[in-house]
Amino acid sequence: MPIHVENMTSELTVVNGDLPLSEAQIEALVKVVLQRLERKQREDRLHREATSLRASARSRIEEW
Repeated sequence: MPIHVENMTSELTVVNGDLPLSEAQIEALVKVVLQRLERKQREDRLHREATSLRASARSRIEEW
């Protein structure tokens, strides 16, 4: 179902100086981001392995 958006508004908050997060919160955020990046890399690797043509299968195809 197509959706047409005529007008969109975004609100931003700009903070001068220190971030409004504690060092522990920043560490937790970094840890979550790194875990998600690692999971994505693992999923990509598993997908490539699952969809790649193995040498043994390749040789059987070439025999036909």
